Amino acid sequence: MHNHHSWSPGRIALAFIFIILLSTFVFGAIGLLLATQVFKSTTSPEALRMLQALNSIGLFLVPPLVLAYWTQRDAKAFLGLSISQKLPSTQIIGLLGLCIGSFFVIDALSFLNTQLLPDTPWVANLKAQEALVQNTIGQLLTNMTPATLLLNTVVMVIIPAVGEELFFRGAVQSLFSTRLRPHLAIILTAVFFGAGHMQPLSFLPIFFMGIIFGYARLWTGTLWVPITLHFINNGYALYSAYFNDGVLNTESSMVGSPLSFFGIGVFLVGLWLTQKKQA
Repeated sequence: MHNHHSWSPGRIALAFIFIILLSTFVFGAIGLLLATQVFKSTTSPEALRMLQALNSIGLFLVPPLVLAYWTQRDAKAFLGLSISQKLPSTQIIGLLGLCIGSFFVIDALSFLNTQLLPDTPWVANLKAQEALVQNTIGQLLTNMTPATLLLNTVVMVIIPAVGEELFFRGAVQSLFSTRLRPHLAIILTAVFFGAGHMQPLSFLPIFFMGIIFGYARLWTGTLWVPITLHFINNGYALYSAYFNDGVLNTESSMVGSPLSFFGIGVFLVGLWLTQKKQA
């Protein structure tokens, strides 16, 4: 494949859109064919799991890899897959604080998200739309055995963590950073990240996670850190559901409690340590 490393950012962005459309179509068609021919259904848990995996691969995993190796001189550096040096101990402690504290911040933002929404027909429509998404997720989480838990770990944790970070923090944030200041590139990428999940009632916590993942890449210089943070977040949701009879915990239960304030404090300390410049 010829490398077009001299292309302008605009032309590279157009190439990215083309790759996304083509890859999504191809993997979507493969998924539909397998669902109808192998599983004889598109709604059974097995078919949904396969369709989810192929859709994630086609939309998030393949396009950034093709784009990077097609248009960049150093694909690994563009995507942030290189590890230039070992992370200092201060950053590792900070990242641990971020990881723990983020759950409390997400809990508070989920509560805020629900409080900000007015009681209007269009909000009711959003709730109905999100209920469909939650219903699909619920089908994958019900009656989980160790075997289906393992499959769900691949489909709902590993593939999204790697694929979405390659797509958003690897490709999109890198493309924005060629024309914009890093902070604005991170914010815009997080907006796309939040919108891309098609869960408007959870936009604030998802947007927040996008911000944290974006700065994690900026401050550490590698995509492997946000991939790890994303993996932990998704893994916590899945395994807590596994031990809760397949039910995701979507209710804010700690807002205003001393534990909530302590957790947010842990997050702020982690944030300071992670971004702290090393001597």
